[in-house]
Amino acid sequence: MGVTIETEWPRLMRLTAAALIGCAPVWMVLLVWDFTDQRSAWQIFVRSNSFAIPLIELAFLLIVMARGFSPVQAISDLPKLTKIAALAWLTIAATISFRTGSDHLAALIGLMKLFIASLFLLALVALRRNGNGRLFSNIWFGVGCGTVIYAALWLVHIAITTPTGEEWVILVPGVNNVRHIGHFAFSGFFAAIACLILLRDNNNLLVRWGPPVLLAALSMGLALWPGSRGPTLAIAAGMAVIWLLGSGFRRQLGLFFGASLILSLGVVALLPVPHPIYGIFGATGVADVEAPAGHDASSGRNELWRQTFEKIEERPWLGWGVEQFSAFGPKDSLGTRHPHNFLLQISFSGGLVSALLALLIMCSALRYWRWPHGYGIGLVGIGGFVGIIVYSMYDGALFFSYPIMIFLLAIASAVKPLEKQPGRDR
Repeated sequence: MGVTIETEWPRLMRLTAAALIGCAPVWMVLLVWDFTDQRSAWQIFVRSNSFAIPLIELAFLLIVMARGFSPVQAISDLPKLTKIAALAWLTIAATISFRTGSDHLAALIGLMKLFIASLFLLALVALRRNGNGRLFSNIWFGVGCGTVIYAALWLVHIAITTPTGEEWVILVPGVNNVRHIGHFAFSGFFAAIACLILLRDNNNLLVRWGPPVLLAALSMGLALWPGSRGPTLAIAAGMAVIWLLGSGFRRQLGLFFGASLILSLGVVALLPVPHPIYGIFGATGVADVEAPAGHDASSGRNELWRQTFEKIEERPWLGWGVEQFSAFGPKDSLGTRHPHNFLLQISFSGGLVSALLALLIMCSALRYWRWPHGYGIGLVGIGGFVGIIVYSMYDGALFFSYPIMIFLLAIASAVKPLEKQPGRDR
């Protein structure tokens, strides 16, 4: 990428950009003022479509453009094969979605969000290629702050609404289901690893270990207490990758993970279990025998995946269209918006052709990665990348706007700068 962006940002602008991305969970709550048990139609519409995320990405793009980024130049600098693949994918997706799809509004919203996310990725990669290591450190720190603030808002929401029964599952601020809090748990955990890396040279042991361990424990708690298996698996997978690649840093990583896990398990074990899907047993599937229908170990995924594969076989090459799963998916899905599996989701929406095009587009971004990674922010990026892939194979996390944004941040964080920055990659 030949786009040149100023590397020296005014402190206020850098922190504003970091807060926009990092505190996204907070903006998702505040945008619709989600503190009541009775939501209006506009609140449901805005929250269900996660409009806060594309607004954040657009605001971030404006800031980056003020520092010299040109979306047109970034697109023109893409490899020719990547541009052909992107144009082909967009043409197929738009044609199928609007010609044969039934929910044209959902398709339009979905395509617009994907377009904005693509520009967001180009901006992030251009930033990383031009250095800006301090900005990426600030962003990951902001992600950790966003997780902490969201947890506080959830406590306030519980105090105000006093949920009972199924309300513990569906009456959650900023998201439609308590399991979606796992998105914030996942990002918060990898923000904790970023903090561990950034503070590794601090002579004060309390400062060096306290914030990362507490943030990681909180993040794992946000996955374990609501009984979310997806983020739990993703955290484990991403942590394993970081440990394997973090040569010379493995002892610290092991101590960090062990301390965080013990603290998180201890606190969660003391918390009440207000609903059968909650608690450590819910997160591990041990409580499945007593869970209500739809809340078992797979939450009905095995059957949903089988039926989705059958629908894909009906239109294997070009699929059914973007955001058309609730209309054309399996009859037993009861309006479910996605099949809870990333590969099935892509194949259902655009067929095998679009799946191959999407893989080609992704590989064009990964070719900018740094190898080997050492133990800088790039290590967090590759761990987060692997973790979200695992998350998406079980929970379809990449259907949602917030995990997509963190996924793109992870990809960009692992990109190798064009010029070597002074000191280590912090």
